[in-house]
Amino acid sequence: MTPKTTTHAMQAIANHAFFADNASFYDAAYQEETDCWDPLQALMHFQVQAVPAQHIPAADLQRLQQVKDYLRESFLSPELSLYGLCRKFGLNEFKLKKGFKQLFGNTVFGYVQEMKMKTARQFLAERKMNVNEVADYLGYSTPNHFSAAFKKMYGHKPSQLMEFGGGTQN
Repeated sequence: MTPKTTTHAMQAIANHAFFADNASFYDAAYQEETDCWDPLQALMHFQVQAVPAQHIPAADLQRLQQVKDYLRESFLSPELSLYGLCRKFGLNEFKLKKGFKQLFGNTVFGYVQEMKMKTARQFLAERKMNVNEVADYLGYSTPNHFSAAFKKMYGHKPSQLMEFGGGTQN
């Protein structure tokens, strides 16, 4: 079961887990305080309601895996659409969107975007293309749009990746 939490609840639980795991850095008074409170109590405190995971039929699991495999090979296709994927793999739009997110932890086009950015990072790190060429190759209307998407995913501009000789960020 996956808990459905608010951002504040998740942050409080994460902070507690971090500080409890790293208690040696803090004084004994704080350590005693953290020993009294655990993540289960935090969940109860914030009244988090567990939402049961939706069961995905085996046939749909297979189709969703086929969609992912297809996207891995065809993520650069300008004709990609939810409608086209639904027709090609025999899923309705709800099953495709909901099932893909549940199974792979990302939306369909979030996954496509991730594939594009990984490709971009590889090309730039290996100096196979410059920023303008990568933007064009990936189908962005302008290098600025590509640069903004890259920065959103990796936290720095693509030109900075080239300046520092590639990098090993994921």
